[in-house]
Amino acid sequence: MPKAVVCTALDSSFQSLELQEVPELPSLGEDEIAVSVLSCGIAFPDVLKVAGKYQVLSEPPFIPGSEICGIVTRVGEAVRNIQVGEKVFGILPSGGLAEEAVLSAGDVYKVPPGVDVNVAAGFELNYGTTFHGLKDIAQLQAGETLLVLGASGGVGLAAIDIGKALGATVIACASSGDKLEACRQAGADVCINYVEEDLRKSLKRVAPMGINVVYDPVGGKWSEPAIRSLAFGGRFVVVGFASGGDTPKDAIPKIPLNLALLGEKKILGCFWGEWRVRDQNKGNAKNIQNMLRMVQSGQLKPFVSKVYPFHSFREAFEDLTKRRVIGKICVAVASPKSKL
Repeated sequence: MPKAVVCTALDSSFQSLELQEVPELPSLGEDEIAVSVLSCGIAFPDVLKVAGKYQVLSEPPFIPGSEICGIVTRVGEAVRNIQVGEKVFGILPSGGLAEEAVLSAGDVYKVPPGVDVNVAAGFELNYGTTFHGLKDIAQLQAGETLLVLGASGGVGLAAIDIGKALGATVIACASSGDKLEACRQAGADVCINYVEEDLRKSLKRVAPMGINVVYDPVGGKWSEPAIRSLAFGGRFVVVGFASGGDTPKDAIPKIPLNLALLGEKKILGCFWGEWRVRDQNKGNAKNIQNMLRMVQSGQLKPFVSKVYPFHSFREAFEDLTKRRVIGKICVAVASPKSKL
């Protein structure tokens, strides 16, 4: 029987996550594919789902993990563009931390030659969200200044990468020297430690004319000084509240709306998952294919900072929770050679 990581109870200590044998996959729907999983990306929403703090509550038992890369083992009767044996990556509602998984054929993409399976597994969530936020929502233009809060996380480093590819000057904010070094390596033009420095004063110094776009996946106490630093007509993109704050409520900042009025500043939400569903994945699919071409041409340089063995899955969740993670992390469910 295949194995999977099963969440047996909602628990922020992650002790309820257990590696168990699970039943074989059921018969496929006509538009579904079965995949032998190689790698599963782990992101902050996975932590929230297991802890019972996500927007949509998951009822245990369930298998966490929403982004995978693997080898196709079966296809539904109506699937024409994907063949058994091909290496693909994609998003699923849950079930990624397993040796076998089922996805909708319309939600997967073929892994380009030369792209590592872990990079592929961790690509769509961070890069799909960020490309949508910067290109579709904020309409970031070449020559503009982009401020990225929480820039050393998976979404933050994707924002640096995409921002530079779109021709922006990128200012990265993070909380430690090693995190800022990762931002520099990713291409950030300016780096600010917003724990040690006054963010408002630092931004006034490095961008005296103001910021054009703020990309904020963390929330908390840094959101307001970032909004105050926007240029006239600047755009503030709300992506998430990963900072946690001193209490859960502190992570969601309360913003004086006169800030939007006085500078004609735009506060824009980026809910990639909901947009992707409502748009039936049409716009997202175009974005992903566009970015895959940018990866192959060298314009984008996604990477994974750490890969955990399958049996160390709990460590991946703990590291994310305790802010020990820089960039994207994945759990290697199996090696590519073991699946050939």
